[in-house]
Amino acid sequence: MSCEKHNKTIDKYEGTLQELAEDIGDLHYEELAKFLHHLNIKIYSDGAKDFGRGRKKLSHELTKASTSLSVTSSHIREAWNISKPYMD
Repeated sequence: MSCEKHNKTIDKYEGTLQELAEDIGDLHYEELAKFLHHLNIKIYSDGAKDFGRGRKKLSHELTKASTSLSVTSSHIREAWNISKPYMD
């Protein structure tokens, strides 16, 4: 299996992966929930493609990761709802 299309860095981002995690974590909760939702969709799509290619174990793990991202997004949306009254 070739990993040519899977980058180890993000061309559009100059920082490290740790810095990227910090920057994403500093997003407004409403936007962070949206980001996690988009990431969820991407991971789910990758899992579906792998399933279609016969990579059942990989597909299963990506589907579980997608589910976790969906739950995480939901929790961040709830954090936004809790903090919303205190935002200016």
